[in-house]
Amino acid sequence: MADDGVARSLFLAGLMLVSVFLGVLFFDIQDEGGNLAPVIEGDIPPNILIGSVDSVFLSIYDEEMAGLTLEVSLDGDEIDDELDSDGNLVIDISQLDVGSHTIKVVAIDSLGQESKWTASFMVEYPDEGYTVIVVSTNEIVVEQGNSTTVSGVLVHQSMGTCKLEWSDGNISQFSLNLPFDVEGRFDLGFSNIQENLTISILGTCGTWVDSSELEVIDIVVTEPDPVRGCTDPEASNHDENAEEDDGSCEYDEPEPTTGCTDPAANNYDENAEEDDDSCEYDEEPGAETGSDEWWSQILHCDDSSTPLVDDYNTTGHDGWLCSLSFSTNETHIQIDTNGLPNHDFHSGPGCCASQQDTAWVIPLEPTNETECNPIVSSEGCTMAPERGPVAFAVNGVAIYGPEDGPGGDAVAGQEGAYEEDRQNVWLGLCHGHSGPGGEYHYHADGNCIHWHPEGEQTWLNYSIESSRNVTEHSPIVGFALDGYPIYGFVGWDDDGEVVEITSSYRLKDGETGYNGIDDYEYIADLGDLDACNGQWGPTPDYPDGIYHYHTTWVNGEGGIGFPYFLLCYQGVVEEGEDPCAGFGVTWGPGIGPPPEGCDQGPGGGGQGGGGQGGGQQSSSTSSLIAIPAESSPPIGGAALLIAVAAVGIRALASGEAARGQAGTTRGCHPVPV
Repeated sequence: MADDGVARSLFLAGLMLVSVFLGVLFFDIQDEGGNLAPVIEGDIPPNILIGSVDSVFLSIYDEEMAGLTLEVSLDGDEIDDELDSDGNLVIDISQLDVGSHTIKVVAIDSLGQESKWTASFMVEYPDEGYTVIVVSTNEIVVEQGNSTTVSGVLVHQSMGTCKLEWSDGNISQFSLNLPFDVEGRFDLGFSNIQENLTISILGTCGTWVDSSELEVIDIVVTEPDPVRGCTDPEASNHDENAEEDDGSCEYDEPEPTTGCTDPAANNYDENAEEDDDSCEYDEEPGAETGSDEWWSQILHCDDSSTPLVDDYNTTGHDGWLCSLSFSTNETHIQIDTNGLPNHDFHSGPGCCASQQDTAWVIPLEPTNETECNPIVSSEGCTMAPERGPVAFAVNGVAIYGPEDGPGGDAVAGQEGAYEEDRQNVWLGLCHGHSGPGGEYHYHADGNCIHWHPEGEQTWLNYSIESSRNVTEHSPIVGFALDGYPIYGFVGWDDDGEVVEITSSYRLKDGETGYNGIDDYEYIADLGDLDACNGQWGPTPDYPDGIYHYHTTWVNGEGGIGFPYFLLCYQGVVEEGEDPCAGFGVTWGPGIGPPPEGCDQGPGGGGQGGGGQGGGQQSSSTSSLIAIPAESSPPIGGAALLIAVAAVGIRALASGEAARGQAGTTRGCHPVPV
């Protein structure tokens, strides 16, 4: 019994101890689960593009938010941003620069429990890729005195940030800007190269971080081939400059007796061994002016007798062939031509001339502009274009006004009135040269169309004086775009006497022609012609009289004969529209694509070597150019006047060397002497 009591006491004591232990354990758990340390949550990406994220967000939670203490720092600098009512913390990172950054947050609750949160991230620039320059070659071999072009393309994903520079020395010390088009293409031309060159081209691009690439191109100059010709001093064609004989030596033989060899001629010479074109015949009625037969006689290059001609700015004989055809209807004539002359020529700085596809359309019977009275002034008259064709010659070649590419009087500059310092411009044989698109054209004279070498003469023997000092009325040189003819230097005065016709323009006081047309003034009756450089009167083709223009070399005071062909039109110029016009102005490299149906732009010209029917052709992308488009023939009833607007010019020919071959062209003075 006593043992039972002891046992019961021990059991109750153990039960009490267990209860006390469980109670203590229960209250400890309750206290611990009732107030935990603060919780900090946030999701910040490790890499952020600059400017793409303005703020980052954190969430902080605690049982007693009111008793929460925060310590927030950005890159070690304490910030005082506060939690909103939902426990969100907004941290502004919009002003951070590129680089590594760290946000640290320490939260302490009312019981002193502390939580820490740290996040590091990078602010970066966008990836812009690399700058790349691709050139056609890094080594160019060129013969001494010749020209070449370095072509390439600049590549970068942000072309608007790019700059292209070039230098023929140390590019870090001296450089020049190199233009490129919207697709990054560029061309860098060099002419008359005399020694080796090393060209550095540096491209730099980037919005945030610049990247660059340097390309180096070596231009290696080789000695030119020896001058070939007849080296025998005994030969009649001995060439003292020839370094190597080419087997062309010729020796004098007895000259044949020349004269008229046609027995049907009035002056037949039975002793003549060679005809000298002196035969005379009883006169027969000539072709009616304006008839197809008359046009066939007036126009050149429309038969098989047209000679092959040479561009003196190329090597070898080019074998260019002037080609022309025409068709008429009741009201108009259309003249289709390849734009090449019927005489040797210099392409000049715009080298090189090339075949064109041009259609000139003019009325058979011109109509006067009713508001135009050029005897008084050019007011009310249609002014000739300042650039591009104002007329065309009887061989189909374009006739330009007096101004050249930079805006000066090309003829006055050629004759030494001023020094053209804006662009290399000079005129060759017959005061012509090639321009945009390889279009050969005259700025003055043009009378060499009717001149031919005799005996041992060459085209370089042509002199403008031979066209001025004649004893009969000059033939038609060309036609203005209003349809009226243009005669040469010589005409008839009021008494029917043969005289040189003079212009009525003179230089303003103190001017030289450097500013082109603006430097001249019209003085009525100063010379023979009116403000358009024309007059009304009889001519060999129009004995009853017609309005006509003249080429002029002097004015009434003996000064320079501006405007040389014409400055305005007495007649109505029929307007036409060329859908492909505007190359280099409204479309082309660096501007935009061509209009629908138009090709990518004109090509270049012949480059030596020659060939039957017009020589070789090559394309060129280093100039901004335009050529006439095809037009519907007048026979179809839609007579269009093709007007050519030409911009841009290349200066890649062997300039000074060719200029020395221009012959005796100087002979007028800007002001009377």
